Amino acid sequence: MIPKALASLRIVWRENVSLADRTTLRIGGPARLFAEVEDVAALAGLLRWARAERIPVLPLGKGSNILIPDEGFPGVAVVLAGDFRDVEIRGVEVVAGAGASLMSLAVTAQRAGLEGLEGLSGIPSSVGGAVRINAGAYATEIFDVLSSVELVTRAGERREMPAAEIAHGYRWTTLMETDDLVALATLRLAVADPEVIRARMADVTEKRQKALPLQPNAGSIFKNPPGDFAGRLLEACGMKRRRVGGAEVSSLHANVIVNAGGATARDVRVLMAEMRQAVNQRFGIDLVPEIEVL
Repeated sequence: MIPKALASLRIVWRENVSLADRTTLRIGGPARLFAEVEDVAALAGLLRWARAERIPVLPLGKGSNILIPDEGFPGVAVVLAGDFRDVEIRGVEVVAGAGASLMSLAVTAQRAGLEGLEGLSGIPSSVGGAVRINAGAYATEIFDVLSSVELVTRAGERREMPAAEIAHGYRWTTLMETDDLVALATLRLAVADPEVIRARMADVTEKRQKALPLQPNAGSIFKNPPGDFAGRLLEACGMKRRRVGGAEVSSLHANVIVNAGGATARDVRVLMAEMRQAVNQRFGIDLVPEIEVL
């Protein structure tokens, strides 16, 4: 039931919304409630209500790094819309709402002659999701240019935090271990020729198109172990084209699982377990999932 107590806030509510349609893997059952939240006040109000009612909250972002259960999600899935998709240039700083896509952020910066986001431009993530996991590609991580973030706690409290005070590493930050949601990010970039930046972004786009399959996928399934590449290890184990149900290891990249048609979350979990076991048995390395298995 859609909460009447939040009717005055900028939230668009729906019930029993398929989450498969909201993830890049195209897998997952429905969310009991689905909320498009359009400003910080609405997000804070929703989180306070959910906490008081003991209703689980799923911040969904672009759905590019998550595996939703086949049974769906029993609480409220939240997507940041409205004001959260704004991107503003302030000198050499860019202030971006957590719901903005990395591509729109990078394009806005490029047009303003600001470099530093080219490597991230092809990642299908929201700004909030990218900050949460310290997303990166092509020798760039978002924390390389992140200055500060505005957070909203599950108690609905707002606070600003310098990026330097957030512990982070390879595909990890302490935000992954808390219930705080990123609402806003401020990034400090550098001045450069817009056409040079455009050329770099085009190069990144070309590389990603060659490296990743066209079928629905969630990008890299496992993190790279220190000093090596998960894709190399998995390929050495003969995992390319390994299939469970509708889930298949890509023939293009051994660290990518594609939805070859009708894949379930269970198919993906079983295939992931086989991939980890193969690498562990041959190399003695325990691969750590990069994708979030809900």
